[in-house]
Amino acid sequence: MSKEKKIKVKKPFYKKWWVWVIAIIIIANIASGGDEEAADTAKETKATETTASPKEEKKTEPKKEAPKQHQVGDTVKVGKFEYLVKGLEETQKISNVLGDKTTEGKFAIVELSIKNLDKKARMADTTMFKIKTADGTEYDPDTELDMYVNEGGIGFFLEDINPNISKTGKVVFELPAEAKEYNIEVSSGAGWSGGKYEQIKLK
Repeated sequence: MSKEKKIKVKKPFYKKWWVWVIAIIIIANIASGGDEEAADTAKETKATETTASPKEEKKTEPKKEAPKQHQVGDTVKVGKFEYLVKGLEETQKISNVLGDKTTEGKFAIVELSIKNLDKKARMADTTMFKIKTADGTEYDPDTELDMYVNEGGIGFFLEDINPNISKTGKVVFELPAEAKEYNIEVSSGAGWSGGKYEQIKLK
């Protein structure tokens, strides 16, 4: 009887122990390399962020410029009107052909001109002016006294001014005798056409 040849059945390569050892080593290396790469990437990202966004400097707000203090003799533009205060007179008595007006305080008589910068006629009025003292107290003009201080007219009372024409007149305020420092406030218009203001230092 012939001996039967023994046929060795080869195991699949993935069932061999050394294949698994190599596979484990490779997987471990990959995992280790991935962690290092992730760490390096994280470092690079952090460095980029640091470079891209340097330490924020303290933000300093720009200093707001104080509004210009206009003086007698300055040309002051407010809206479509241009003002020029020419002088100030203080007195306790105002006299003319109409009679005398006196006060226990003092009358501040402001002479000024108004120029219309618009392309159409604009109405000016005595109510466009106020006097403000250092403590913020406001004084309205005395429209009755316009006739006492404006020769041949009534000053700025409901006065129409044509384009590029100036009108000169006087406005009277009755103030307490102790008022030492005060400004005249001028407006961009009478009534609804106003809304913008500038102040001119009188004293």
